[in-house]
Amino acid sequence: MDRAEPVTTESPGEEREGPRVGSVSAAIAILRHFAVNPAGAGVNAVARATGMSPSSCFNVCKTLTRERFLDFDPDSKLYTLGPGAIVVARRALDPGGAFVLVRAKLEKLAEDFQLTAALWRASRNARAILLGFAESEAATRIHMSVGQRLPLLAGAAGRCVAAHSQMGRAELTARLAEIQWANPPSIDDYLAEVELARRRGWALDENGFMRGVTTISAPVLDDHRQVAFSVSSTMFTGQYDAARLEEIGAATLGVAQRLGARVFGHGD
Repeated sequence: MDRAEPVTTESPGEEREGPRVGSVSAAIAILRHFAVNPAGAGVNAVARATGMSPSSCFNVCKTLTRERFLDFDPDSKLYTLGPGAIVVARRALDPGGAFVLVRAKLEKLAEDFQLTAALWRASRNARAILLGFAESEAATRIHMSVGQRLPLLAGAAGRCVAAHSQMGRAELTARLAEIQWANPPSIDDYLAEVELARRRGWALDENGFMRGVTTISAPVLDDHRQVAFSVSSTMFTGQYDAARLEEIGAATLGVAQRLGARVFGHGD
């Protein structure tokens, strides 16, 4: 569990960027504290965790409560994250509201094939971020957590990213070595699968990134023909034969193309 850093007005080497605004830094530190302490906490506990004085912490918490970024329970005297923080977090996670546009298609994909269908966003920090997912009603199914991050080149979605990038063999080799695979692919196998993904429009990962898990992914390309999002269908390895996997690949690609048409005006 992460602990919030003590609030300071400036840090070493920060003079060129200008001093921090103390009240803003305090509010951010408090929100970060509650992000990793969802059960709630009182003012004194928050003050200790963030390095603030109790009186300053009390005032900031009260202000955040008035703005609905925190909720306060008068019986337990505990603060928790409020709806204001949730609204901002959702907008930061999915600025364009792409998941809302594709949710119904993901739900149908999940139900038709009894799997977990998900939408990932390619971020600028070499990570894929889960924007949302849909599960089937199967008794045993794969569950995900919204906001979770994975290496951008990992799994089936990573092969899609590589297929539409300008990365050469040397760069791909170096970046793949940084990923914790359950069964690491050789660079030759990975490149062959990248080329296959480029030709047919979707990629497959069986037991590669996660043992016992098979994922099919199709990219949503932006106006520069780079991967902006990936639609993924995730299931247990061995759940379907090769012919059925081809059907799932085509269906996953169809969902990605529809999202591309709605967001970027192409691909459907």
